[in-house]
Amino acid sequence: GWVQQVRALPLARVLHGLGAGRARAGDPVNPRVGAELLVGTGQHLRAGQPWLRVHHEGTLSAEGRRQLQDALCLGPDPPRDPPPLVAETIVPSGPLPGPCRQSQ
Repeated sequence: GWVQQVRALPLARVLHGLGAGRARAGDPVNPRVGAELLVGTGQHLRAGQPWLRVHHEGTLSAEGRRQLQDALCLGPDPPRDPPPLVAETIVPSGPLPGPCRQSQ
């Protein structure tokens, strides 16, 4: 099918459960946990073709796999108006500030 969208919240929840995020300030974060999105909106995907690479330690549960697969939204046709690759560019409004000071 054609990639209509990839829902970020299910991805974030699974990655958080694998150790990529904090529930509270001071909680540890595992820097070895992350994901690489291998497809983009409007791309055609065949059965068995990888669309996501997840980096983690341990085992991804069957429920985690299901949640990740549910994050991928496919359709029979290309999306009508795929989102732009760059949504917005933010530039400085005036002269650039001097060097940043280190916190004490």
